[in-house]
Amino acid sequence: MFAKHIARSLAVAACFFALSACDDKNADKPQEPPISAEQAEVVKYNAYVEAANMASSSFGNDLAQYEKYIKPVFDGKKPMKDLFFSEPGAMDRIQQQLDKARAMKPAMAELDEPARMYSEALAKAGPVSRDLYNYIGAKTYKSDNGDHGREVQPAYLTNMQSLVVAQADFLNGIDAKDRARIKAEFEKTKKDTLEYYRMGSIYYLKESMDAAGDFINGEGLGNKKDAFKTALNQLNSMLTAYDAKMREHNKVGCSNLLFTANAYLSKGRDAIERTENGEYEKEAKEPKQFRLMESQQTQDAKSLLQNYNNMISAINMGKC
Repeated sequence: MFAKHIARSLAVAACFFALSACDDKNADKPQEPPISAEQAEVVKYNAYVEAANMASSSFGNDLAQYEKYIKPVFDGKKPMKDLFFSEPGAMDRIQQQLDKARAMKPAMAELDEPARMYSEALAKAGPVSRDLYNYIGAKTYKSDNGDHGREVQPAYLTNMQSLVVAQADFLNGIDAKDRARIKAEFEKTKKDTLEYYRMGSIYYLKESMDAAGDFINGEGLGNKKDAFKTALNQLNSMLTAYDAKMREHNKVGCSNLLFTANAYLSKGRDAIERTENGEYEKEAKEPKQFRLMESQQTQDAKSLLQNYNNMISAINMGKC
Protein backbone atom coordinates (compact mmCIF):
# COMPACT_ATOMS: atom_id res chain seq x y z
CA MET A 1 0.00 0.00 0.00
CA PHE A 2 1.47 3.38 -1.00
CA ALA A 3 -0.15 5.41 1.78
CA LYS A 4 1.91 8.52 1.09
CA HIS A 5 0.32 9.00 -2.30
CA ILE A 6 -2.85 6.94 -2.15
CA ALA A 7 -4.92 10.08 -1.69
CA ARG A 8 -4.04 11.04 -5.24
CA SER A 9 -4.92 7.63 -6.66
CA LEU A 10 -8.45 7.45 -8.03
CA ALA A 11 -10.79 4.52 -7.46
CA VAL A 12 -12.69 2.73 -10.22
CA ALA A 13 -16.44 3.27 -10.16
CA ALA A 14 -18.47 0.05 -10.16
CA CYS A 15 -20.89 -0.76 -12.97
CA PHE A 16 -23.78 -3.22 -12.95
CA PHE A 17 -26.25 -4.30 -15.58
CA ALA A 18 -29.78 -3.64 -14.31
CA LEU A 19 -29.07 -0.08 -13.29
CA SER A 20 -25.81 1.09 -14.79
CA ALA A 21 -23.97 3.53 -12.57
CA CYS A 22 -21.60 4.35 -15.44
CA ASP A 23 -24.21 5.06 -18.11
CA ASP A 24 -26.38 8.16 -18.00
CA LYS A 25 -28.39 7.36 -21.13
CA ASN A 26 -31.41 6.42 -19.03
CA ALA A 27 -31.00 9.25 -16.55
CA ASP A 28 -34.12 11.07 -17.76
CA LYS A 29 -36.41 8.04 -17.75
CA PRO A 30 -39.11 8.44 -15.08
CA GLN A 31 -40.20 5.90 -12.49
CA GLU A 32 -37.25 3.51 -12.51
CA PRO A 33 -38.19 0.17 -10.93
CA PRO A 34 -36.95 -0.53 -7.38
CA ILE A 35 -33.37 -1.70 -7.28
CA SER A 36 -32.13 -4.86 -5.60
CA ALA A 37 -30.05 -4.92 -2.43
CA GLU A 38 -26.97 -5.71 -4.51
CA GLN A 39 -27.62 -2.76 -6.80
CA ALA A 40 -28.22 -0.47 -3.82
CA GLU A 41 -24.84 -1.46 -2.43
CA VAL A 42 -23.13 -0.56 -5.71
CA VAL A 43 -24.93 2.81 -5.84
CA LYS A 44 -23.69 3.57 -2.33
CA TYR A 45 -20.19 2.37 -3.14
CA ASN A 46 -20.11 4.61 -6.22
CA ALA A 47 -21.19 7.56 -4.06
CA TYR A 48 -18.19 6.87 -1.83
CA VAL A 49 -15.95 6.59 -4.90
CA GLU A 50 -17.15 10.03 -5.97
CA ALA A 51 -16.16 11.44 -2.58
CA ALA A 52 -12.76 9.73 -2.82
CA ASN A 53 -12.11 11.18 -6.26
CA MET A 54 -13.09 14.75 -5.37
CA ALA A 55 -9.72 15.76 -3.91
CA SER A 56 -7.31 16.80 -6.67
CA SER A 57 -4.41 16.12 -4.31
CA SER A 58 -3.97 14.65 -0.87
CA PHE A 59 -4.44 16.79 2.21
CA GLY A 60 -1.07 15.40 3.24
CA ASN A 61 0.42 17.22 0.27
CA ASP A 62 -1.36 20.44 1.28
CA LEU A 63 0.01 20.12 4.81
CA ALA A 64 3.53 19.43 3.54
CA GLN A 65 3.41 22.52 1.33
CA TYR A 66 2.24 24.63 4.27
CA GLU A 67 5.00 23.33 6.53
CA LYS A 68 7.62 23.94 3.86
CA TYR A 69 6.64 27.41 2.65
CA ILE A 70 4.29 29.13 5.11
CA LYS A 71 5.08 27.86 8.61
CA PRO A 72 8.72 29.09 8.48
CA VAL A 73 7.40 32.57 7.64
CA PHE A 74 5.00 32.72 10.59
CA ASP A 75 7.73 31.19 12.78
CA GLY A 76 10.00 34.11 11.89
CA LYS A 77 12.56 31.92 10.11
CA LYS A 78 11.89 33.32 6.63
CA PRO A 79 11.04 36.83 5.40
CA MET A 80 7.39 37.91 5.11
CA LYS A 81 7.21 37.64 1.31
CA ASP A 82 4.33 36.70 -0.97
CA LEU A 83 2.59 33.52 0.23
CA PHE A 84 0.20 31.12 -1.46
CA PHE A 85 -2.51 29.01 0.19
CA SER A 86 -4.64 26.55 -1.80
CA GLU A 87 -8.38 27.27 -2.02
CA PRO A 88 -10.10 24.82 0.39
CA GLY A 89 -13.50 24.72 -1.32
CA ALA A 90 -13.25 20.99 -1.99
CA MET A 91 -13.46 20.32 1.76
CA ASP A 92 -17.14 21.27 1.96
CA ARG A 93 -18.01 19.34 -1.21
CA ILE A 94 -16.24 16.20 -0.03
CA GLN A 95 -17.90 16.40 3.39
CA GLN A 96 -21.36 16.76 1.82
CA GLN A 97 -20.74 13.80 -0.49
CA LEU A 98 -19.47 11.65 2.38
CA ASP A 99 -22.53 12.43 4.48
CA LYS A 100 -24.82 11.75 1.52
CA ALA A 101 -23.22 8.37 0.84
CA ARG A 102 -23.16 7.37 4.51
CA ALA A 103 -26.91 8.01 4.79
CA MET A 104 -27.62 5.53 1.99
CA LYS A 105 -28.68 1.94 2.55
CA PRO A 106 -27.41 -0.68 3.09
CA ALA A 107 -24.91 -0.27 5.92
CA MET A 108 -21.31 -0.67 4.78
CA ALA A 109 -19.26 -1.12 7.94
CA GLU A 110 -15.86 -1.10 6.23
CA LEU A 111 -16.55 2.37 4.77
CA ASP A 112 -19.27 4.02 6.90
CA GLU A 113 -17.09 4.49 9.97
CA PRO A 114 -13.99 5.76 8.09
CA ALA A 115 -16.34 8.09 6.17
CA ARG A 116 -17.75 9.44 9.44
CA MET A 117 -14.25 10.10 10.78
CA TYR A 118 -13.21 11.72 7.50
CA SER A 119 -16.30 13.95 7.50
CA GLU A 120 -15.70 15.03 11.10
CA ALA A 121 -12.06 15.82 10.35
CA LEU A 122 -13.12 17.93 7.36
CA ALA A 123 -15.63 19.78 9.54
CA LYS A 124 -12.82 20.76 11.94
CA ALA A 125 -10.17 21.57 9.35
CA GLY A 126 -12.48 23.48 7.01
CA PRO A 127 -13.11 26.68 9.02
CA VAL A 128 -9.47 27.34 9.91
CA SER A 129 -8.41 26.52 6.33
CA ARG A 130 -10.89 29.05 4.94
CA ASP A 131 -9.68 31.58 7.51
CA LEU A 132 -6.06 31.16 6.41
CA TYR A 133 -7.04 31.15 2.73
CA ASN A 134 -8.74 34.55 3.05
CA TYR A 135 -6.02 35.90 5.33
CA ILE A 136 -3.21 34.92 2.97
CA GLY A 137 -5.15 35.67 -0.21
CA ALA A 138 -5.78 39.25 0.94
CA LYS A 139 -2.14 39.53 2.14
CA THR A 140 -3.38 40.67 5.54
CA TYR A 141 -0.19 39.16 6.96
CA LYS A 142 1.60 42.19 5.50
CA SER A 143 -0.52 44.60 7.52
CA ASP A 144 -0.46 42.72 10.84
CA ASN A 145 3.04 41.29 10.40
CA GLY A 146 1.70 37.74 10.50
CA ASP A 147 0.06 38.02 13.94
CA HIS A 148 -3.19 36.30 12.95
CA GLY A 149 -1.33 33.60 11.05
CA ARG A 150 0.72 32.76 14.12
CA GLU A 151 -2.44 32.75 16.23
CA VAL A 152 -4.36 30.22 14.11
CA GLN A 153 -1.41 28.15 12.92
CA PRO A 154 -1.43 25.64 15.84
CA ALA A 155 -5.12 24.85 15.25
CA TYR A 156 -4.53 24.50 11.52
CA LEU A 157 -1.63 22.09 11.99
CA THR A 158 -3.47 19.96 14.55
CA ASN A 159 -6.66 19.70 12.49
CA MET A 160 -4.81 19.04 9.24
CA GLN A 161 -2.75 16.27 10.81
CA SER A 162 -5.98 14.59 11.92
CA LEU A 163 -7.48 15.11 8.46
CA VAL A 164 -4.49 13.51 6.74
CA VAL A 165 -4.95 10.36 8.84
CA ALA A 166 -8.73 10.29 8.32
CA GLN A 167 -8.40 10.75 4.55
CA ALA A 168 -5.81 7.97 4.30
CA ASP A 169 -7.97 5.59 6.38
CA PHE A 170 -11.00 6.24 4.18
CA LEU A 171 -9.07 5.88 0.95
CA ASN A 172 -7.40 2.71 2.16
CA GLY A 173 -10.88 1.32 2.84
CA ILE A 174 -12.05 2.31 -0.65
CA ASP A 175 -8.90 0.85 -2.17
CA ALA A 176 -9.28 -2.52 -0.39
CA LYS A 177 -12.93 -2.88 -1.42
CA ASP A 178 -12.13 -1.69 -4.92
CA ARG A 179 -9.42 -4.31 -5.45
CA ALA A 180 -11.46 -7.15 -3.95
CA ARG A 181 -14.43 -6.30 -6.19
CA ILE A 182 -12.31 -6.01 -9.34
CA LYS A 183 -10.54 -9.33 -8.66
CA ALA A 184 -13.83 -11.13 -8.01
CA GLU A 185 -15.50 -9.72 -11.13
CA PHE A 186 -12.48 -10.51 -13.31
CA GLU A 187 -12.27 -14.10 -12.11
CA LYS A 188 -15.97 -14.83 -12.63
CA THR A 189 -16.29 -13.19 -16.06
CA LYS A 190 -16.47 -15.48 -19.08
CA LYS A 191 -13.14 -15.56 -20.90
CA ASP A 192 -12.55 -14.16 -24.37
CA THR A 193 -15.43 -11.70 -24.05
CA LEU A 194 -15.47 -7.91 -24.22
CA GLU A 195 -16.21 -7.65 -20.49
CA TYR A 196 -13.44 -10.13 -19.64
CA TYR A 197 -10.84 -7.99 -21.39
CA ARG A 198 -12.27 -4.81 -19.88
CA MET A 199 -12.12 -6.21 -16.34
CA GLY A 200 -8.69 -7.71 -17.06
CA SER A 201 -7.42 -4.29 -18.13
CA ILE A 202 -8.64 -2.75 -14.88
CA TYR A 203 -7.26 -5.64 -12.80
CA TYR A 204 -3.76 -5.47 -14.28
CA LEU A 205 -3.78 -1.67 -14.19
CA LYS A 206 -4.29 -1.93 -10.42
CA GLU A 207 -1.68 -4.70 -10.19
CA SER A 208 0.84 -2.51 -11.96
CA MET A 209 0.27 0.39 -9.59
CA ASP A 210 0.64 -1.95 -6.61
CA ALA A 211 4.05 -2.98 -7.94
CA ALA A 212 5.00 0.66 -8.56
CA GLY A 213 4.04 1.79 -5.05
CA ASP A 214 7.61 2.19 -3.76
CA PHE A 215 8.61 3.95 -6.97
CA ILE A 216 5.77 6.44 -6.54
CA ASN A 217 6.97 7.05 -2.98
CA GLY A 218 10.47 7.91 -4.21
CA GLU A 219 12.11 4.64 -3.15
CA GLY A 220 12.62 3.11 -6.60
CA LEU A 221 11.20 -0.07 -8.09
CA GLY A 222 13.56 -2.31 -6.10
CA ASN A 223 12.49 -5.95 -6.04
CA LYS A 224 9.10 -5.04 -7.56
CA LYS A 225 10.60 -4.20 -10.94
CA ASP A 226 9.85 -7.57 -12.52
CA ALA A 227 6.31 -7.62 -11.10
CA PHE A 228 5.76 -4.11 -12.50
CA LYS A 229 7.07 -5.16 -15.91
CA THR A 230 4.85 -8.26 -15.95
CA ALA A 231 1.74 -6.30 -14.93
CA LEU A 232 2.37 -3.71 -17.66
CA ASN A 233 2.74 -6.45 -20.27
CA GLN A 234 -0.47 -8.12 -19.09
CA LEU A 235 -2.27 -4.77 -19.13
CA ASN A 236 -1.01 -4.16 -22.67
CA SER A 237 -2.28 -7.57 -23.81
CA MET A 238 -5.70 -7.09 -22.21
CA LEU A 239 -6.13 -3.64 -23.74
CA THR A 240 -5.11 -4.88 -27.19
CA ALA A 241 -7.63 -7.73 -26.97
CA TYR A 242 -10.30 -5.34 -25.67
CA ASP A 243 -9.75 -3.02 -28.61
CA ALA A 244 -9.96 -5.96 -31.03
CA LYS A 245 -13.26 -7.10 -29.49
CA MET A 246 -14.61 -3.56 -29.72
CA ARG A 247 -13.73 -3.47 -33.42
CA GLU A 248 -15.92 -6.52 -33.98
CA HIS A 249 -18.86 -4.33 -32.90
CA ASN A 250 -18.09 -0.75 -33.92
CA LYS A 251 -15.24 -1.00 -36.50
CA VAL A 252 -13.30 1.81 -34.76
CA GLY A 253 -12.21 0.04 -31.57
CA CYS A 254 -11.32 1.95 -28.44
CA SER A 255 -8.73 4.46 -29.61
CA ASN A 256 -9.43 7.05 -26.90
CA LEU A 257 -8.75 4.62 -24.07
CA LEU A 258 -5.71 3.18 -25.85
CA PHE A 259 -4.27 6.66 -26.32
CA THR A 260 -4.51 7.26 -22.57
CA ALA A 261 -3.20 3.77 -21.79
CA ASN A 262 -0.20 4.17 -24.08
CA ALA A 263 0.92 7.23 -22.12
CA TYR A 264 0.82 5.20 -18.90
CA LEU A 265 2.52 2.16 -20.41
CA SER A 266 5.28 4.21 -22.02
CA LYS A 267 6.03 6.09 -18.80
CA GLY A 268 6.14 2.82 -16.87
CA ARG A 269 8.53 1.29 -19.36
CA ASP A 270 10.72 4.40 -19.23
CA ALA A 271 10.94 3.94 -15.45
CA ILE A 272 11.93 0.29 -15.89
CA GLU A 273 14.59 1.19 -18.48
CA ARG A 274 16.09 3.95 -16.33
CA THR A 275 16.15 1.60 -13.37
CA GLU A 276 17.86 -1.17 -15.33
CA ASN A 277 20.45 1.05 -17.02
CA GLY A 278 21.36 2.74 -13.74
CA GLU A 279 20.26 6.24 -14.78
CA TYR A 280 18.39 6.93 -11.55
CA GLU A 281 21.23 5.57 -9.43
CA LYS A 282 23.81 7.61 -11.31
CA GLU A 283 21.75 10.79 -10.93
CA ALA A 284 21.41 10.25 -7.18
CA LYS A 285 25.20 10.07 -6.80
CA GLU A 286 25.88 13.35 -8.59
CA PRO A 287 27.00 16.33 -6.50
CA LYS A 288 24.04 18.46 -5.43
CA GLN A 289 25.13 21.43 -7.52
CA PHE A 290 24.77 19.35 -10.68
CA ARG A 291 21.39 17.84 -9.90
CA LEU A 292 18.08 19.00 -11.34
CA MET A 293 15.76 20.83 -8.94
CA GLU A 294 13.49 17.80 -9.30
CA SER A 295 15.18 14.51 -10.10
CA GLN A 296 14.32 12.49 -13.17
CA GLN A 297 13.00 9.73 -10.93
CA THR A 298 10.72 12.16 -9.11
CA GLN A 299 9.47 13.58 -12.41
CA ASP A 300 8.83 10.08 -13.75
CA ALA A 301 6.98 9.02 -10.58
CA LYS A 302 4.70 12.05 -10.76
CA SER A 303 4.05 11.50 -14.45
CA LEU A 304 3.35 7.79 -13.94
CA LEU A 305 0.81 8.51 -11.21
CA GLN A 306 -0.85 11.24 -13.30
CA ASN A 307 -1.16 8.93 -16.29
CA TYR A 308 -2.53 6.19 -14.03
CA ASN A 309 -5.18 8.58 -12.74
CA ASN A 310 -5.96 9.61 -16.31
CA MET A 311 -6.57 5.94 -17.09
CA ILE A 312 -8.96 5.53 -14.15
CA SER A 313 -10.79 8.73 -15.14
CA ALA A 314 -11.17 7.49 -18.71
CA ILE A 315 -12.57 4.17 -17.46
CA ASN A 316 -14.99 5.89 -15.07
CA MET A 317 -16.21 8.20 -17.83
CA GLY A 318 -16.71 5.26 -20.21
CA LYS A 319 -14.33 6.71 -22.80
CA CYS A 320 -13.98 4.41 -25.77
